[in-house]
Amino acid sequence: MDKEKTAAAAAEPEVKKKGGRKTMTAAEKAAAAKARAESKVKADSLKPTVIVQFQGAEVDLDTLVEAAKADFRQEKKRTPITELKLYVKPEERMAYYVVNGKHNGSVSFL
Repeated sequence: MDKEKTAAAAAEPEVKKKGGRKTMTAAEKAAAAKARAESKVKADSLKPTVIVQFQGAEVDLDTLVEAAKADFRQEKKRTPITELKLYVKPEERMAYYVVNGKHNGSVSFL
């Protein structure tokens, strides 16, 4: 009897299961799409942290930007800042800024 079973099993081709992912339900697809959209928004709004290191000291660029804005607002309180260019000279420990293409100044760091 065992010989008959093995002969019958050998005659029938084995059906191999496909590997890979299982099918997703509609709710799982919606959740996955929402997660992808959230990660894309997060990636699109990425704001890197820039740190300048020089001779054993370091300063965060965001700190310099805020210091430049504060220094400019002390002089020109009502002028809105639409453009800010920041030039960092670590050897002088100074950051020079130009606001709106016409107002300039400097801030010291460290």
